[in-house]
Amino acid sequence: MGQLYDRAQLLAEVWAEPLTVIAHRYGLSNVGLAKLCTRLNIPRPAQGHWAKRAAGKAVPAVPALPAYTGSPSALRRPTHRTTPDSTPPVDPRLAAVIEFEARAESRIRVVTSAQAWHPMVAAAQASLQRPRIDARGLPQTTAGTLDISVSPALLPRTLCVANALMQALDVRGYAVSSGRQRIEVTVLGVALTVRFYEPTHRLDYQPSATEQAEAAAGEAGYWPKWQFQPTGKLQVIVSDGFGGKVSDSSARSVEDQLNHLIVLMATRAVEILLREERYAVEAAAREAVRQVHEQRQHVQAAERARLAQLEDQALRWQRAARIREYLAALEHHQGNDIDAEQRSLLHWGRSMADWLDPLTPSAASILDEDLEQPS
Repeated sequence: MGQLYDRAQLLAEVWAEPLTVIAHRYGLSNVGLAKLCTRLNIPRPAQGHWAKRAAGKAVPAVPALPAYTGSPSALRRPTHRTTPDSTPPVDPRLAAVIEFEARAESRIRVVTSAQAWHPMVAAAQASLQRPRIDARGLPQTTAGTLDISVSPALLPRTLCVANALMQALDVRGYAVSSGRQRIEVTVLGVALTVRFYEPTHRLDYQPSATEQAEAAAGEAGYWPKWQFQPTGKLQVIVSDGFGGKVSDSSARSVEDQLNHLIVLMATRAVEILLREERYAVEAAAREAVRQVHEQRQHVQAAERARLAQLEDQALRWQRAARIREYLAALEHHQGNDIDAEQRSLLHWGRSMADWLDPLTPSAASILDEDLEQPS
């Protein structure tokens, strides 16, 4: 019969980890796994569940497994035969980066003692002397510098991590430059951004003693709805998350994941390059189709012109034949009574028929001239 889905195990998995983490275990996409849960009558966490859990907020407990009332065939788990060619090959540009970053001698080490700061890190330090304050109340570097938004307590460590990363990028030949708004890192010819970010817990706003006293005296001002508590954990985000991120966890710190971060950056760069290359191939194919179509249009226009010319010649030949036929009938009708004026008409008419007839050479005529009224 084949293997069946274990509904109890799947229920435990989808409530223990996000779908993005476990989908590959079933050979499915996130959407495919969600559809599978619906088909097997397995409840899933509501939207925002994992964000609340990460913020330390209370979340619903794992529900009981509902009874299954669907078709027995839906419980059958498809068997996938894996062959050596089933996994798509890694792009050589990315494979070279993965191989380099896996070497022991390539490991990026973060130094926390006194050190020479990378120019980009030094500029970020200077920016944070007079920082912007973001919506969470944390200091934020100004535009044109490294994108850093962390609490003052996490800042020294963040600067050391940023310094080690910037120096490693220089060693690998990845140019670091100022973009329009943020620092850009050019990896394999693709400009990417890097953000150093500290997540926060969103809590209900707690007024200070002074604010409470002002409220008691009837002088209360505006109080925000929320206040944000830094988590003390660091994240390094590539291209606003489109290139992935590395985060502090109970298993690994960001410092231990900087080589993986560079692999993520190269992965994003190769994705963009492959997309651009695919677009270029598609554009070339469209251009080839357009040129063929344009060439056929030219051939079609030439054929129509030839046909129009042929139709005109056939019409002229037909008109010439009708004139000759009429003149012959006129000459026969008049017989011996034909006068000089009629003979002149016959001569002129036959010359005009010759002029109309494309099969008969004829002398030039005033009808060949393009006469326009002088201005």
